[in-house]
Amino acid sequence: MPGKAKPSERPKHDAAYRKLFAHERTVADLLRGFAGDLSQHLDYSTLERLPASFVSERLGQRHADMLWKIRIADEDWLYLMVLLEFQSTVDSRMALRMLDYTVQILHALERDDRGPGGALPPVIPVVIYNGERRWTAAIGTRDLFAPVPEELVGYLPQHRYFLLDLRALEPSRLPPENVVSLVAMLEQARSVRPPSAPAAPHSRIGSCVSERKRCWTRLKRGLRRCW
Repeated sequence: MPGKAKPSERPKHDAAYRKLFAHERTVADLLRGFAGDLSQHLDYSTLERLPASFVSERLGQRHADMLWKIRIADEDWLYLMVLLEFQSTVDSRMALRMLDYTVQILHALERDDRGPGGALPPVIPVVIYNGERRWTAAIGTRDLFAPVPEELVGYLPQHRYFLLDLRALEPSRLPPENVVSLVAMLEQARSVRPPSAPAAPHSRIGSCVSERKRCWTRLKRGLRRCW
């Protein structure tokens, strides 16, 4: 079915990433280092992962990989829900899929989870992608629709997700002392392949392997400092 990865594709990506992003420090680094100005409005002491039962019991088969919540600083009740989806392949209908997840999550909120007058909290869907191909899917639902007359534009769903393409990040702009930066460096090192030029092939292959080992060592050291 569209939007679903093949069973053989999911374990190599999801298992490790689920463990990594089950830690508050990783999610905090994600928001601090990659969410732009939004990161300045969050109270990181309130970061909380919603239990798996919220997903499985309330959303049934429709669920994202992981769901977190964090309060907006200096607000009485307002909080942000952070929906994480891990991808190793490009899903052309990801924008529609994220809209579906977001709507299901908002429908599942109990009265105590809402604000005055039943106000709903914002949800930011985050797609963390580590595939070798560049991400080419639409970021917003608007781009999935055919061109329509101006009178119909207001009836089209307006929703978008935040994409973090780990292998496309500029290494020199990665925030320091950041777990997600280390993961991006490791993914980029894994994607390095020796050139096909015949000159000194063994040394070139050895250089690529050494780079991967250096990134893996840095990641392990960084994780030890975090936890």
